[in-house]
Amino acid sequence: MIELAPQHKIGLSVANPVMIASGCGGYGQAYHHLLDLSVFGAMVTNPITLRPRHGANQPRLVEVASGFILNTGEQNPGVKKVIQQHQKSWAHLTTSVIVHLPADDADDLLRTARALGHLETPQGQNLLAAIELGLPHYARPHDIARWVRAVREGSPLPLLVKLPLGALLEMVEAAADAYADALVIGSPPLGAAQVTSDGPIVTGYLYGPVLHSLALRDLQMVKSWIDLPLIAGGGIHSLADAQAFLAAGAVAVQLDSLLFIEPKEAEAIAKSLGFQ
Repeated sequence: MIELAPQHKIGLSVANPVMIASGCGGYGQAYHHLLDLSVFGAMVTNPITLRPRHGANQPRLVEVASGFILNTGEQNPGVKKVIQQHQKSWAHLTTSVIVHLPADDADDLLRTARALGHLETPQGQNLLAAIELGLPHYARPHDIARWVRAVREGSPLPLLVKLPLGALLEMVEAAADAYADALVIGSPPLGAAQVTSDGPIVTGYLYGPVLHSLALRDLQMVKSWIDLPLIAGGGIHSLADAQAFLAAGAVAVQLDSLLFIEPKEAEAIAKSLGFQ
């Protein structure tokens, strides 16, 4: 077993270092009939906010030479509806579920974390394994401290803080000082692309293999700055890509764009690393 939150009283133990990143597996059922979810150490849900968000206007996706630009606008039905629709299925999933909360008003974060953090199985155990808090690229240290404290106050679960690629030392220190249990490196950078030669320009997040080298550099930097468990993701499209992160000091990895392109390859990577 791999412990992702060794300083937390509950802990976050996973049997496999390969996880499904937020936005790439829905709320647990998106790949239910396509992949063997039991081979993954955990899956991180799509974003969940206190109130529903309708998301970005279409078009949301544009292919580019290095991958694709995607802007969902954090579309989700709100925490109450998510719980109503998915609580039962979470209890039957064959992998641990980590819920993703994007940075929000601190009071809204507290209420969302409170609604999710105290869900239990029929046996009285925690239904969810942890919460992942996603930081925007413009996050400032005092905002990070407020967000982390709000989630901490609302939930007893382990807390992962997902940093944007290129995060500054002050952002990393703010998350650590607020007692994040682990750090995730990291959210993809912003990009833009034109749909057609005379079509609209879509601004969103850039996904693809090119991000691997950026995330690997970030991993090395953050590891030299702080002593916390690190989970790395970005541009993993092969077993070698995942192994490079683990060799560089990550305790686990998150797969994202590969699940859109070759989901069976994502399962193969999880199987290869899970049975070593």
